[in-house]
Amino acid sequence: MKNRKIILIVTGFIISVLFILFLSVKVLIVRNIVITGNKNITEQQIRNALALKEGSSIIYPGSKTLYERLKKISWIKDVVIRKDLNGTLTIHIKESTPVAIAMANEKAYLVDYEGHVLEDFTEKLKDNQIFLPLLKDIDPFNNKDTIQSAVALLNFINSKGLVKSKDEITITGTQPDNLTINMNNIRIIIGNGDWENKFAKYMVVNSEIQRRGLNVQYVDLRFPDKVIVKPLE
Repeated sequence: MKNRKIILIVTGFIISVLFILFLSVKVLIVRNIVITGNKNITEQQIRNALALKEGSSIIYPGSKTLYERLKKISWIKDVVIRKDLNGTLTIHIKESTPVAIAMANEKAYLVDYEGHVLEDFTEKLKDNQIFLPLLKDIDPFNNKDTIQSAVALLNFINSKGLVKSKDEITITGTQPDNLTINMNNIRIIIGNGDWENKFAKYMVVNSEIQRRGLNVQYVDLRFPDKVIVKPLE
């Protein structure tokens, strides 16, 4: 008798839990999807990546799964996901910022501050002026070390106020050690790293070049104990 009573209690508990879960699935659904923060990616792109629509369960899939789905969009740097019991799913997007245009193999790509490709910009570039520094002949897919070093160099000169928004900047190089920056028609072979000291030496050398009214092919700053200035022949 006692065992039968226990069985009835356990059975009743299981039925109650199942009933609550059933109600949750029916009641806790996505009634509204709110997307904010997106500028360069459309709401439809975000919805497609979510693979979730109104009427779906707001519990499943979990926020981690939704986050991972959205992070596959190259423009998305970070996402904040909020689920409210009233059925509102809020997606706040933080987009990456393009810092340069990488041009390689007759293609143009927008890249962010880490050297990640945001999108193929080839067709759009035909109808727009170049508004960002150029990373020329550096393949962002097959030469990642060089593209990341080039972007780091851009971040450095921007943080130090070495360039103005109107300045024309092009960076080339087959590898980090021979990175060359063309800044307002001045070609500077700078290589990788120790940019603080290198630019300090450049400022001194450039002042002397201007004082003498020299025309130079390039300035090479890669050597720790000297600066090479190659005059125009």
